[in-house]
Amino acid sequence: MLRALGCLGVLALLIVAGVGGYLVGEQFAPPPTQHSVPLPHHHPPTEGGASFRFAMAHDILHERYPKHGPAFYIERNRLARERLKVISPDSDEAFALTDDLCAGLNRLGQPADAVPLLREKLRLQEKRGLNGSDLYTTYANLGTYLYFADMGKAFRGDAAAKAACEEGITFVEKSVAVNPNSHFGREKWQIIILRFLLDATDRPDILSERDFIGDRLDHTFPAKVFRRADVFDRSGDDYARPYFTGALMGGANQIARDRDNIKRVGTNSENSESSYKAQGFPFDEPMLGIIGMWRQGGGPNPHFAVCIGEVMLRVGQRYIAWTAFERASRMADRFWPDSAKQQFLRDHCARRQKQIEETLAASEVPGLRPRFEAELAHGEKYQREYQEYEAAKIAAGADIRDEHLFDDFHKTHEPISTPPGPEEYLVTSRIDYVGPKVAGAAGALFAVGLVAFGLAAFWPRRKKNPPHP
Repeated sequence: MLRALGCLGVLALLIVAGVGGYLVGEQFAPPPTQHSVPLPHHHPPTEGGASFRFAMAHDILHERYPKHGPAFYIERNRLARERLKVISPDSDEAFALTDDLCAGLNRLGQPADAVPLLREKLRLQEKRGLNGSDLYTTYANLGTYLYFADMGKAFRGDAAAKAACEEGITFVEKSVAVNPNSHFGREKWQIIILRFLLDATDRPDILSERDFIGDRLDHTFPAKVFRRADVFDRSGDDYARPYFTGALMGGANQIARDRDNIKRVGTNSENSESSYKAQGFPFDEPMLGIIGMWRQGGGPNPHFAVCIGEVMLRVGQRYIAWTAFERASRMADRFWPDSAKQQFLRDHCARRQKQIEETLAASEVPGLRPRFEAELAHGEKYQREYQEYEAAKIAAGADIRDEHLFDDFHKTHEPISTPPGPEEYLVTSRIDYVGPKVAGAAGALFAVGLVAFGLAAFWPRRKKNPPHP
């Protein structure tokens, strides 16, 4: 039978063996290797500045950061006033103490009392011939407190208050002009929100059209925006998910190198859904500004919270977005004096939350609000105990300038800030195109060799003719 195969049959048998061996060999190739690449916002917007982490947004929404209480600022103001009585009013020390005093007055809800002190500081500085960056803190603080002192009346249409707010914005703009990168660019975003709110006094409809950086509140999100997050690693803390960016099209390594690949948000960023380089801002820039203003400025604010929600939606961070809308809804009475605008915010937040919930597993949805409330209660408890501790220390005569003032507190309290996790990294499987081919070729060679060996071993041999006698 084997003899009948002939050359063509043997060739066909070897080809079949080779193809089969190649296909089997491919299955033994090494699996694709996984690579974890930092997302592009790990590069700070300014050289030497802070870089954004999703945990930062999570923490401000849940008040997971230490915050001084009234007792601290009352004591600091007392010390500042005592020292100011005995030093020259136009000295550098006096200028610094005036800033501390005015910041304390603002934290105690008295921004109007800070304004004349800062006007006098500015007069003395100009009399000394100071200019440029030397006037930065005066411009920034005077502008901020002018606005804070009158914004409530301005929002209700008071013309004089609106003029005072306009003057405040002008001073903040001067602070940016003389020191554009201070506080990692926070004042830039302060100007944007102050201008937005002042514009709303004349055009209140903008409050229901967009957030303060320009993201449209009526923008709809196709399901694919949320599905993009599902291609990433889901291990670790689940309050955040990585976001998709066009940088993937250029290779994962490019993400860590180039800030141009950061997802953009804000004004006109939604004009071209296919382009991640649309107009607007890299999303980490307004986020850093909001975090700075929330923690070091006026504190929680519904405009900040709804903006966080809109931004986080646009970068695929559904859990943070849901939390931000929950926090914004609970602060709706501070959104605008008009009750109709307050109700709009509540309704908008509920719509956004419902859309997010529709993309989650049904089993997750009932736990969202209880988890939020537990997290917020944890943060507020920490801040309350922090302030009670410092108040007791101050009452007992402790020096608030002592660097060890809070040592005993930290012995009984774990760190409150959330450590960044896998949501900060793009996890990709690098496909090895060479490995399977090599393994397949080896399998084909082995199969062909095995068949050839079998043919050689069992092929019938011709009997040699006996020798002639």
